[in-house]
Amino acid sequence: MPSGDTFVTTVQEGLNTMIANARTTREFPADVMLKVVDRQRLADGTGTAWREFLANTLTAQGYGETDNIDNPQELDGSVIEFTPQLVAIHTFIGDRVKMRVSQKAFATFGKLNYDAIARKKDVDGLAIFSTATTTLAGTGVTLTSGHILAGLRRISSDATEPGPAPFACVLHGYGVYDLQSELIAGVGTYPIPEGYTAEAFKHGFRGMVGDCNIYEDGLITVDSTPDVRGAVFSQKAIVLVEGKSMWVDKRYEPHKGYGGWSMWIKDEYVYGERSVGNWMFGLLSDGTAPTS
Repeated sequence: MPSGDTFVTTVQEGLNTMIANARTTREFPADVMLKVVDRQRLADGTGTAWREFLANTLTAQGYGETDNIDNPQELDGSVIEFTPQLVAIHTFIGDRVKMRVSQKAFATFGKLNYDAIARKKDVDGLAIFSTATTTLAGTGVTLTSGHILAGLRRISSDATEPGPAPFACVLHGYGVYDLQSELIAGVGTYPIPEGYTAEAFKHGFRGMVGDCNIYEDGLITVDSTPDVRGAVFSQKAIVLVEGKSMWVDKRYEPHKGYGGWSMWIKDEYVYGERSVGNWMFGLLSDGTAPTS
């Protein structure tokens, strides 16, 4: 029989392990793209595709007093269409899990499925940036407000079809950092003037460049270069067509071990681009992590 004092460390095998708290992994809010695009609902009974007709412009002509006005202009147009696609996630939770796992831990499981759908919906929206006809800045280039303003003015004054307000610019946080660095570059060499520079120094960059709202989305991927890809666009440039609203299916599975519940959460949507090449400009810029 060993001799000595008894402390918790000597009897830890007999401890009843308790979970004092539980949390889910923190994520960037997956709702940025939902705020900045044109959301349309595919109505029941209208088929599988959402369709929009675009009427072409007509041309007026000058005539003299004695001219015979007999040159009718043809009315025509084109149709764009987008077909929502199914997205789903499936989980199975055995009955024994609920009986044995800490209730604090078990309570965190409920929102994970919904978070996964929301994250995919945002990431799918970000993917449309890579399809932009024209990309400004470039690989390894530090993003500046000039790149955003250039894209913005090319949208609002496009000769083919000027883009309507509101305008949005979605960037990775590193791109937002570059904008803030540009704005406060003189800090330390002269007193900070009250106003936009002081606010950016105290609270970080927020607000607008020109008449374009800036949004940070941490779900933008930093590639291996490293680069990050954002975009500046008219809200009407990107349409999010949603079919059936998010829904849940459940089924009990008695044949799996102790039994348990399978759950499927599903959504139906698709992103598409209007006025291709006119209303959206990609922004590719340096994605090196800030160090100072």
